[in-house]
Amino acid sequence: MDNWLKSPWFIRVISLLMAVLLWTTVNLDDSNQSDALLINDGSEDVEVLNNVPVEVRYDEKSYTVSGVPQNVSVTLQGPNSVLAPVVRQKNFELYVDLEELGPGTHRVNIQHSGISNRLAVQLEPKTINVTIAERVKEEYPVSVDFTNEQELLENYNVGEPKVNPSEVTITGGEDLVDSVALVQAIVDVSGATETIENVEAPVKVYDSEGNELNVLVEPTTVQVKVPIETPSKTVPIEVKTTGEAPEGYAVKTVKPEVQEVTVFGPDQVLEKIEKIGNITVDVSDITETTTVEAEIHLPEGVKSVDKETVEVTVEMMKVENKEEAALKEIDIEVTNLPENQSIDFLNPEGQQIDITAIGEKEALADLTAEDITASIDVEGLEPGEHQVPISLSGPDNIALKSSSESATIRIG
Repeated sequence: MDNWLKSPWFIRVISLLMAVLLWTTVNLDDSNQSDALLINDGSEDVEVLNNVPVEVRYDEKSYTVSGVPQNVSVTLQGPNSVLAPVVRQKNFELYVDLEELGPGTHRVNIQHSGISNRLAVQLEPKTINVTIAERVKEEYPVSVDFTNEQELLENYNVGEPKVNPSEVTITGGEDLVDSVALVQAIVDVSGATETIENVEAPVKVYDSEGNELNVLVEPTTVQVKVPIETPSKTVPIEVKTTGEAPEGYAVKTVKPEVQEVTVFGPDQVLEKIEKIGNITVDVSDITETTTVEAEIHLPEGVKSVDKETVEVTVEMMKVENKEEAALKEIDIEVTNLPENQSIDFLNPEGQQIDITAIGEKEALADLTAEDITASIDVEGLEPGEHQVPISLSGPDNIALKSSSESATIRIG
């Protein structure tokens, strides 16, 4: 035996026998496995797979494709030994091959790969119509659409929003991009009580009938700033004097530092307010030109005003023998009206007021209507209805009071 083990030929024969044995064992296992797969017990199973995604194969840089369903239904039928692994692993693909097709509408089949040919395959749908279009890009401005605006808290309004970037790039088929009518960023403003700072809002694209379009938008979101404001209105103020001027004095002029203030409150309250006329200055102790601080009282329903007080300069005039004279139907002059605008007086009608002149008897004796000027300044006023103060001027030794402190006008 020791001699055999030392013999090279003995070693070679033993190696050959072991190699043959190993080859036989491997091939016998494969043969048995194949025979097991070929055994058919005569029973078949059916499985339905829903929502199986479909891949689209095409030149994405040059074309867009529409008409391909995102998912289809797949029915598989065959031996359970073959069917079960396919259903469990789902390691197959459904696809539409459009690589060789150009622009236009085509009827194509949905194809599959990775499914054993021992299984019967049924797709629903099997054949589809697809449209291939040249890919184009266009830039469109972005507007803002507010959702839940009706849920804003009382006394708050939405101001003019700012969008960044103000334009987006839309990519899609030429016909689809040409049908874009509206590009909007959607912002929810329910319950907002202060400015919404730089909210990230999704961008939606619609056609002229309000249908959302399936196009590529870049970027898909924009930054939006939405001012949340309390409704406001700018109205003129009217200052009245109370008390009697000291003996030998008369009030010559009463001039507030500002002619208008801004009030805040509900819209239904503001629309009824034409002026703030409850500002008073007591002149019973004033004998020389004096500046006083007068309180602005809020009209009913108004939440706040941009100034709580206003400085009023009262100019007094010394009068030994105070008398009054009435001047009727004094025309109101209009200054700073642009040439391309017109003006209508709603009140006082006829663009005239009555004026009471106060002064010494001698001064009043020579006073005529030509010595008095009544005017309004409309510089900077936009077309629409306005209430503006009426300014009076006359001789230095005469104090003037008018029947109307302000005029209601319409600029067109």
